[in-house]
Order: sequence, then C-alpha cells, then structure tokens
Amino acid sequence: MAEPAGPMMLAVATQDPHAVAETYVRQHMRRIAPGRTVGIGLACQGPPPDDLPFFCLPAHAPGLAGRLQSLSALLRSGYAGTPTPAAEARLGRFLEAHGVRCILAEFGPTGAALRRVCRSRGLRLFVNFHGYDATVMPRRARIRHAYRLLARDAEGVICGSQHFRQILIGLGFPPQKISVVPCGVDLAAFRPGQLRDRNRVIGVGRLTPKKAPDLLIRAFARAATDRPGLRLSLIGDGPLMPRCRELVAELGLQDRIDLLGAQPHAAIRDRLAAAGIFAQHSLTAPNGDQESQGISLVEAMAAALPVVTTDHNGFSETVLHGTTGLLSPEGDVPAMAAHLAALADAPERAAALGAAGRARAEARFDAEALTGRLRALLLPGKEGCA
Repeated sequence: MAEPAGPMMLAVATQDPHAVAETYVRQHMRRIAPGRTVGIGLACQGPPPDDLPFFCLPAHAPGLAGRLQSLSALLRSGYAGTPTPAAEARLGRFLEAHGVRCILAEFGPTGAALRRVCRSRGLRLFVNFHGYDATVMPRRARIRHAYRLLARDAEGVICGSQHFRQILIGLGFPPQKISVVPCGVDLAAFRPGQLRDRNRVIGVGRLTPKKAPDLLIRAFARAATDRPGLRLSLIGDGPLMPRCRELVAELGLQDRIDLLGAQPHAAIRDRLAAAGIFAQHSLTAPNGDQESQGISLVEAMAAALPVVTTDHNGFSETVLHGTTGLLSPEGDVPAMAAHLAALADAPERAAALGAAGRARAEARFDAEALTGRLRALLLPGKEGCA
C-alpha cells in the first residue's frame, strides 16, 4: 500500500454503527480526527447518519453457505467472523483510496475480524475493549485463540480502567501494549439543573443482568419505606423489563417508580439535570459479564449528581467513595438502601458529593481531553496533532 500524500487518515470500526448505546463510538468518529476519519461497519445494514465516508462489510450468508464461510474464515485467519477474501479486497481498496494508515476497532471481535486485512496491508491496528468482549466472549476457546493472534499483531489495545487492564493482561495481551483511556463525556452537554428534585432517584442503563435493576428496585423500596416523598425513575429497556414491572407491582410501588424505557440522549440529559441522586447496582452477571468503566456514572457526575453504586470492576476508579458518591458491595441490597436513605436525609451532603463529582468529571473525563490522548496514541507526530 502506497504512503498517502496528505495527512494520515483514521478508520473507526464497529460491529453495529446504529447501536443506540454506543455514543462513545460516534464520539470517536467525530472527535479524534475531524475531517480525516472514515467509518467501517461489520455486518451493518447501511452507514449511520454521520457526514463521513463509510464502508459496510456484508454479513456472512445465512444457512449452510454462511456456516461454510465462517469455517473458511476460521481456517484462513483464526477467527470465524473475518470477512471473505472478496470483501477484504473491497475494504482494502476503500482504505487505500482514503489514505487510511490506522484503524481503531471498537470491541475485541471487531479487531479480530480486521486483524488480517491490517496485517496484509501494513496498517496500524488498535483495539478498544469495553466489557462483554473481554469478560464473557473469551470463555470460548475459539475467541481465546483469536485474541492470542490479536495480542501478537495489534499495535495497541485500549480499555477504560486499571482493573480492566488486568483482565486484558490475563487474556494474554502484553502489558506494554495496553493503554488506559476512559470514555469521556461532552461536559458542556451535562449541566446541573436549577430546579432539582432532591427526592428523585434516577438510574440509566439497559435492563440486563450485569446492571441488576431488580436489586436497585429492592434497595429503593427499603430506602423509601419511611420516606414517602422518595421517587425512582429508571431509564432503559432490555430483557429484565418484564421482571422489573412484576417487581414494582409486587412491592406496590407503581406510584413511586417510573419505568421509562429507552429514551433519546437529550431526554436523558434533561432528566439527570432535574434529579437528586443517581443509582446503579452493577455486578458480575452469572455468565461473567462485567462493565468496563460505567459511562453512565460519568454522565451523572457531569450533571453534578451524587452517585450511589457498587464497588464493581473499575467503578472505584470513577466514583470516589465518600467524595463523589457512595459504593456498596455487589449484591448488598441493604447497604445500597442505607446509602440512598443517607443522601435522601442529607440533601446538603448529596449536593456536595454532586459538586465534587462534577469537578472530577471536568478533571478526568472531559471528552475533548481524552480524545486528544487517543489522537496522540493513534496518529502520533505532527499529522496526529494537527
């Protein structure tokens, strides 16, 4: 591949560019190298509504033909999700036409799928791990094999916390290749509201086992027993929504708990600005799934909310216990209930924790500063800093 004449171009690749929850992926596409970024989607239905060149790799065919394609990919590259040779060739021409020299693959499987095309064309490959891809998927022998190849060939891997870094080291990634760069938030978009409801507890996230929304509901129910003004709003949808509805009815809290389902990001920001306490009861799911950093915690801190959550994975690196929020052990409903009650009874303390959280978000989780760190890592030198 010939060296591009102009500034070095970056490609940001993801499995599904339309995924609602992956705001950080679109953030990376917009911020790391504005005007010098292209996108890659694996098995996507079409490009996202972003103003940048985009290449959609086709999914493997359904049925027997698809199984044969996956087997061929496994034998050829060590990973069943690798694109076909014809698709790789088309992708290679796209990358060459745009002068791409570096690819940021969001999630481990994306990196495994693009490893071969990067190696054959001399492209720098960085892989950003986010959670499930490093805690659940490696339980499969074929994924572990694919990650061993990725550990050998990727120039670098990225994760959101020191705790998660240890997980990647355990998977065989060389420590010297691992960079800890948390996902940041647009601080200007998250501002504390002037009229907060100090009795409004809010949670944001998919209703999945690792978020344990049922345990949050139980903790709220305990805290609300002697506090008739306390309310809970849960934003998000997922497989545990039916169980959450049943539990709310079982506890007789239909008039005090709102299950709002999925909401646009702008609506989430507005609700964070109007609430008094943020709560999330994350834990290691039965299948091993864990969070990486907890971007919702950072957004809550940016909105100057005190955070009541669990000491899960790298959360203690985000939320400082007693300074920006309160941490309890995973699965400990009484402890979380006590923390919710303590902040509900002491609004001045809650406000102080929220203000400290905003200051910490400004110091450590500013999206502009963190994407600058990624820019320096991915596109070093004058071209990367331009």
